[in-house]
Amino acid sequence: MRLALARALFVKPDLLMLDEPSNMLDLNAIAWLEDYLQTWPSTLVVVSHDRSFLDAVATDIIWQHSERLDYFKGNFTQFYATKTDRLLTQKKEYETQLAYRQHLQAFIDRWRYNANRAAQAQSKIKILEKLPELEPPEKEDSESFKFPETEKISPPLLQLSEVTFGYTKEKMILRDVNIDVSLDSRIAVIGPNGAGKSTLIKLLVGDLDPLSGNAVRNGRLRIAFFAQHHVDSLDLSLSPVAFLNAKFPGQGEQEYRAHLGAFGITGLTGLQKIGTLSGGQKSRVAFAVLSMQKPHIILLDEPSNHLDIEGIDALMAAIKTWNGGVILISHDTRFITTVAKELWVCNEGSVQKFYGDVSAYKRLIVENHSKMRP
Repeated sequence: MRLALARALFVKPDLLMLDEPSNMLDLNAIAWLEDYLQTWPSTLVVVSHDRSFLDAVATDIIWQHSERLDYFKGNFTQFYATKTDRLLTQKKEYETQLAYRQHLQAFIDRWRYNANRAAQAQSKIKILEKLPELEPPEKEDSESFKFPETEKISPPLLQLSEVTFGYTKEKMILRDVNIDVSLDSRIAVIGPNGAGKSTLIKLLVGDLDPLSGNAVRNGRLRIAFFAQHHVDSLDLSLSPVAFLNAKFPGQGEQEYRAHLGAFGITGLTGLQKIGTLSGGQKSRVAFAVLSMQKPHIILLDEPSNHLDIEGIDALMAAIKTWNGGVILISHDTRFITTVAKELWVCNEGSVQKFYGDVSAYKRLIVENHSKMRP
């Protein structure tokens, strides 16, 4: 992605078109790209589900919906506020018009066969017939995810103590890592790609063993892992219903379909082959699988990459109301800000707590880049 962006930016085109540019970038690269594009001299068209990126870069929003395009001035936050106000106005107008029509119809039903009021009733009928067809307002797109409540277990749940790891002894990736994860944890791990964030997750899960130090996991602890390349864990030849049945046998088809429905896989989609589903639908299946494990702690590696804005909102809301622990790797500023209570920076072999918010971290990145410019 960095190479593709470098090539596109280098030629300084009159029209730069970016399709989900933040998906494969780390937070450091996104902070730089946002800063760079704010002074982009030519036309920029971007498709993105990253609200923070759109807030930083966009001056106009094109909303594609209901087989048409609507145009808004301003960034995403301004667009969303305007769109919400517009939908509320449409709803009020619809309710007012509906009440007026019901009032006319009630008068007609009551008096149309009364000799003294028949003329008035006929007049109301003509008024009602001349009114334009009443169309209900558009429904605002929304989704909801739900993770099952988890039972309490006594600490410690998950700890790394003075852990050091490298795939070879000559090249250590992480040194002297100390981290303690509980049911109350909401930890976001940030830092540049290649610094060891995914390696940290694998050490926590137990897919990797430390070269030195201790990894402690409660014997009753259930950990669910949403991997960045989660498609590799799905059987693309099966339907979502069949896949859940294969991994968690013992329930009926309707129960599996209801569970998938809680993650936006509804209707016939649950019976299609997973290989035919979109990236966002595959992510929803992966979240449904994760939920079936009834975890105490969820580890999320770039969970928002293939979700649309409504899916991301649903995932954030589900995590906020869930009573288990969460560790996430993400480049989505809004996702991190909404979900995480702690920021840990993984860089240059260390994992250290960052005492500030995501915006402060991004400002630090941009300032450092600015100092390096000639």
